[in-house]
Amino acid sequence: MVDFNKLKTYEKFVPERIQHPFLPDEIKVSFQPLIKPKKTKDHEQDDLLTGSAMIRKMVKQYFGHQVDLHLTKNEKPKAYCNGREISVSFSHTSKALSAAISEQFFVGCDMESVSRNVSPGLIKRIKEKEESNVLYSEIEPIRIWTLKESALKMIGTGLRRPMNSIRIEQLEPDLFSVEFFNKKRSKICSFKYQEHWITICYQEK
Repeated sequence: MVDFNKLKTYEKFVPERIQHPFLPDEIKVSFQPLIKPKKTKDHEQDDLLTGSAMIRKMVKQYFGHQVDLHLTKNEKPKAYCNGREISVSFSHTSKALSAAISEQFFVGCDMESVSRNVSPGLIKRIKEKEESNVLYSEIEPIRIWTLKESALKMIGTGLRRPMNSIRIEQLEPDLFSVEFFNKKRSKICSFKYQEHWITICYQEK
């Protein structure tokens, strides 16, 4: 379990809200350049601590309440506010952190640097067999990665389920749909911000 006493290290984070026409107002998305404290030996725990600090600040800022937050490695965070479960998700690069929270929607957040390279072989492996070849010829590979990962994070499996098990379709330049292995569909908003791709998959509860 995460030692929340270490969260005081991250108190300087001041999340900046990001809004987008394809994101419902009920979904709060924030971005913050990452001011890294001294790393411990457990890098994954550091990332959990940083992400949890941001979510706590966001819940206080947007909902006006404290959050009861439970984080476990390789699991989707669980969050409760005034006895109600809220959906939360966060992602980070070496330079920044982003997160999404909502009471009305399930959310999954992924972020990658626009300059990050993805090998052609990896892209070939994550392509679902019925996905359009045009999608892969016109959309940056790293952006496709964020589309897939945000969707898998929203449903709580993360990369434990293969990316080629879900199908992405582009609806608008910044709006996509995803069809899951159980035929259910959700929307994805993906946009460029501060030299990052920020991608939010969402589905109304």
